[in-house]
Amino acid sequence: MKMSALDRVKASVEAELKVWDQPSIAVGVIKDGKVELCEGFGYADVESGRKADADTLYQIGSCSKAFTAAAAAVLVDQGKLDWDKPVIEYLPWIRFMDPFTTYHATTRDLLCHRTGLPRHDAYWIDGPCTRRDMVENLRNMQPAWSFRSNWCYQNTCFVAVGMLIEALSGQTWEEFVRENLLEPIGMTRTTFFVDDIAGDPNHAEPYDRVVPTDLTGMTKIPFLKSDREDRAKGIGAPYGPAGSIMSTVRDMLKWVEFNLNDGKVGDKQIISEANMKELHKPQMLMSTPLLMDYPEMDFYSYGLGWFLETYRGHKMVEHGGNINGFSALTTMIPDQKLGVVCLVNFNDSFNTYATTYDILDSYLGAEGGDWHNRMRAFIADTFRAMLEQNKGADSEQIPNTTPTHPAEAYAGTYRNACYGDIVIAQKDGKLTFTYNKQESPLTHFHYDTFRIDDVHALFNGMTFSFETGKNGKVEAIRFGIVMNPAAKDEIFTKVEG
Repeated sequence: MKMSALDRVKASVEAELKVWDQPSIAVGVIKDGKVELCEGFGYADVESGRKADADTLYQIGSCSKAFTAAAAAVLVDQGKLDWDKPVIEYLPWIRFMDPFTTYHATTRDLLCHRTGLPRHDAYWIDGPCTRRDMVENLRNMQPAWSFRSNWCYQNTCFVAVGMLIEALSGQTWEEFVRENLLEPIGMTRTTFFVDDIAGDPNHAEPYDRVVPTDLTGMTKIPFLKSDREDRAKGIGAPYGPAGSIMSTVRDMLKWVEFNLNDGKVGDKQIISEANMKELHKPQMLMSTPLLMDYPEMDFYSYGLGWFLETYRGHKMVEHGGNINGFSALTTMIPDQKLGVVCLVNFNDSFNTYATTYDILDSYLGAEGGDWHNRMRAFIADTFRAMLEQNKGADSEQIPNTTPTHPAEAYAGTYRNACYGDIVIAQKDGKLTFTYNKQESPLTHFHYDTFRIDDVHALFNGMTFSFETGKNGKVEAIRFGIVMNPAAKDEIFTKVEG
């Protein structure tokens, strides 16, 4: 007897979860308006043995971006927002480092990642900033490309759209999204606050690799929280509009159905069909895929809060999400009325992609793409490339050199307008590097260049150089910030010590 598409999927999901050595995956499939699968596999909490199910809460990370774009579409429908008016007309205080961008960047530009800004993420991760702080910091971010000339993923621009929504609606971003999207769609379990998910008896705990470059082994890690959460005002994490939503696979299937139905819930049109088309329409071409390149996929582009590609000749609308200890992927094949949701409580899990593509193949009648093995091979190759890159850096090291100054001369606080403070401290002749909440030991590389050696640090393996002024004293740090490969080095000027 031939196995159905659904049987094929269910037979592989749990088995592959064990091979991936990850705690749980919640999987949802909807086809032609019918929920075919909505189930949790594995453990929401490994230590207690608590199982995952369809109503287990997961953080969905950047899958939140589609909600922010949809919220903006609601305002367009209401006549309060124009996709193509400069954002400065709605937020008079917003500024970019490039004046042309300041006066011409539109909501459409911010939502499709074409401002010319690279990611510039490090400043807000575990950093003491508010939502307003994040958006005001746009003026301090060096562009890597000219305005609208290149695509590059940029989280802070989505936070700016969140603040625009707040300014035009008179509500917090959280209140507006809940009232205009979550409640009409029936997403009753979905929330924005880490306290909600951590206090819910049916939530997934976050996990990560024990060793960042090892495919096996897992360890529980803390939730990503903000020091400045202001729950009394209905405001969650500062990065909220870019990635703070928490949901279940059951709720996310409702979100997928809403998108496949062109903005309708039952007979009620929540967002106009015209603006749903804007959300799902290519707005900015990508020269290369964000993560991986396979022959089954081509035509890489970005809509408004959604990635748009073709998969085996079909238009695919999708967005992934990764945030401390969680991975998510929402995917739709509109011409097949097919949607897939995968939620995993594991950091940077490609199990979401492998499971999704396996499901798509099952429903599209395609020969199996061996996606799980291909994805694991991709990750292994990525790890090897990282290690080779580090070896390459080591080959540039000039041996038998010593620092120009004694250890205490490097100690002090160094400041950058965008990234804030780096603190270099010395004890017993050894130096440490502290940024936001992360303290890491430093290893001498050569001359006045040092390296961060801490496998769990944001800047692990990165080198930076101290610069000496005309007075012979250390006065700055030159640093190529992680996740900004196309950006110029940042200069941190010594302000104390």
